Amino acid sequence: MMKNMCSLLMLPSLIVALYSCGNAQDWRRIVPLKSTRAEVEGLLGPAQGAFSAVYQLREGSLFIEYSSGPCRPERKGGWNVPEHVVVNVSFSPKHKKRITSLNLDPKKFRKVIDQHVIGIIYFINDDEGITYEVQSGMVDSVEYGPAKRDAHLYCGDPGDQKSPSR
Repeated sequence: MMKNMCSLLMLPSLIVALYSCGNAQDWRRIVPLKSTRAEVEGLLGPAQGAFSAVYQLREGSLFIEYSSGPCRPERKGGWNVPEHVVVNVSFSPKHKKRITSLNLDPKKFRKVIDQHVIGIIYFINDDEGITYEVQSGMVDSVEYGPAKRDAHLYCGDPGDQKSPSR
């Protein structure tokens, strides 16, 4: 009887632990300019920021930026999507990998050396909206933003975008 009671008491904790682990990996389903805050919070839980959210996951830190709404004459930059649509996802892994282990196709990624911070290099795929930030050969973060095909949704001149990928 005592063994069954302990098992029953541990079951809710196990379910919560498994649910959290599954959700933490689901962040990879978040798509810039398509996923909404409601979808993100359904996967990862509620967040406090008005137009951003930070999640500390077991495998690293996840930063999500949301749109403040469609283009307006007084606004420079941003994306012509409804408020609270994901515009950018950045992930910083706890356990860094070597950039060489990713076997990036040099035809798909361009290399940009940071002019402001010594030792940081970006590997950028404009077509897919993916940027790897690398320091000392190790991937510090991966940023997923709008793809090149979404440039028509940018508020203003696409050449004005502040991301190193643009």
